[in-house]
Amino acid sequence: MLARHSIPPRSVNTRRGRRMARSKRVRRIATCLFVFAAGAGNASEVPFAPTRDVPDYTASMIVRNTYGEPKEMLRSVVHHKGWTRVESVNGDQTTVSYGNFFDNTVLRMTKTGNEDFTWMSIERTDRSLDLSVKQAKETGETDNQVGEACNWRQLIRTSDAMSPLWFSCLSADGIEVAEKVLFREGKPMSDTQLVRLDRTAVAESEVAPPKRLFDPWFWLKPLRDYPEPEALVDFEARMVGNWSEVRVLRHYPWRSEERREKGGSLKLTIWNELENQGIWIMSSKDGHSLHAARAQLDPQHPYNTFQLKTGQVDLKRNGDALGETCSWFDMTPGLSDAGRHECLTPDGISLKINILSGWGHGDSYTAVEIKRRPVELREMLPPPGLIDPSSWGFSVSD
Repeated sequence: MLARHSIPPRSVNTRRGRRMARSKRVRRIATCLFVFAAGAGNASEVPFAPTRDVPDYTASMIVRNTYGEPKEMLRSVVHHKGWTRVESVNGDQTTVSYGNFFDNTVLRMTKTGNEDFTWMSIERTDRSLDLSVKQAKETGETDNQVGEACNWRQLIRTSDAMSPLWFSCLSADGIEVAEKVLFREGKPMSDTQLVRLDRTAVAESEVAPPKRLFDPWFWLKPLRDYPEPEALVDFEARMVGNWSEVRVLRHYPWRSEERREKGGSLKLTIWNELENQGIWIMSSKDGHSLHAARAQLDPQHPYNTFQLKTGQVDLKRNGDALGETCSWFDMTPGLSDAGRHECLTPDGISLKINILSGWGHGDSYTAVEIKRRPVELREMLPPPGLIDPSSWGFSVSD
């Protein structure tokens, strides 16, 4: 891993401000991944359904976010036999979600303008976890959405006294024709109102995500030609920690880390160190998550979503493993609530890794086997069972 260029000296207050700003930006990145992993698998991107036999339908809606700067966006909903496709358009940003409310599965992806999709997440969790709907309580309130009578229900997702309040207005045959979210004190956060509803047959292909999204090459195809620095050799390593074992592969700028925990959980990350590009997969008894992106780094926020790295600061101490010596570096300078220290050989191989986490236990890894050998990107691809659409419950369209 290459050190960043030096920064010209500035005043103490300016440096402190920069560190605080950088720490906040990185925390937002890490928090984003944490939220995806912990709470996005609640099928909240797809409409609430009281039963599995809601009829096929298509709907057009308007969503109004009323907090902060008010925003209004168009939303289309297509439903077929429990599966739903939701598309929201906000300016040049399009978000498309596919999901099944009762299977607690949701796939969400985004694109800008006429570009192809550049980000995707999939969550599939146990319905007893996170923000899944635990109960739907009748409120006694009725409404009428462009001629569709509906009854309001409060959706109980959590007992957290600080969480928002969710409400869904259902037609007599179970179609969600309106919804609203309130802050806990009752102030509106957002509301969705019906523009048009058609009860009509919907083809399965209309609620099936594109097949290419499950092709790892769609996400990992190199965005440009990359240098091959002699100082950073290809290698394969096996590292053992307190809670898990990690297999590391590198062909700069590509790197993969496959972590298997003693409880059976698996976490696999494949990423490009020079882009905001990669695939992250988590699988455990509680649920499964997949996140993928393919975009160049934002020069204003040059932090890769798939790795916890904000720089490389020499800690001025050495270590050793497997008869080799290494030097310790702080890979997350300026980050206070999490961190990653690595002990690197002169050719950039991690002999030891210490990971600190503000949300749970970290871990310390020591290399028990290293092979300096040519590594190809195809070796880093996730096993088919982890990315195949059927393993997530989806059928796909061409």
